[in-house]
Amino acid sequence: MSRKESDNGARKIALTAILSAFIIIILFLESIVPTGRLGFYALASFILSVIVLENGVRWGWLAYAVTSLTAALIIPEKLNLLPYFVFFGIYTLVKYHIESLRKKWLEIILKLIAFNLPLWIFWDFVKGFLPDRLTEGLIVIVAGIILQVAFFVYDKIFTLWLNYYFEKIAPKVRKY
Repeated sequence: MSRKESDNGARKIALTAILSAFIIIILFLESIVPTGRLGFYALASFILSVIVLENGVRWGWLAYAVTSLTAALIIPEKLNLLPYFVFFGIYTLVKYHIESLRKKWLEIILKLIAFNLPLWIFWDFVKGFLPDRLTEGLIVIVAGIILQVAFFVYDKIFTLWLNYYFEKIAPKVRKY
């Protein structure tokens, strides 16, 4: 292995470790801050995307596994981690794979599946604990529509973040 390859490997390890530590700190903060919790999950996913963009998707999957395991070990309230485990962390990686297809209509369908599959599993579990008036009729339809819109807003903001990163931040990061 040449020195340049060795330096590049060390750079990838260091960047992944540092950004993974930030993700764990963000997940910890989410567990202790009383409001704005979804924003912490989104921020964690944005940081995970930097690992994918700089080091590749394999490093992203590794960072997701490491941050998930580490957070599960050190954060007392495990239920707070579920949104990162089942959606925000995974979606960061799935979004990369989906958007690499470069077929807009297929991307939309696959993104909806990626969002709605965990949502449906969660809903199927939770509705057994809710009163019938909250699990039937118009309220479910309205909630479903609102969640779909919120997902597309999140995905659009995520795409804007990726574009901003490529244009403004990446050139500075890659300089070093």
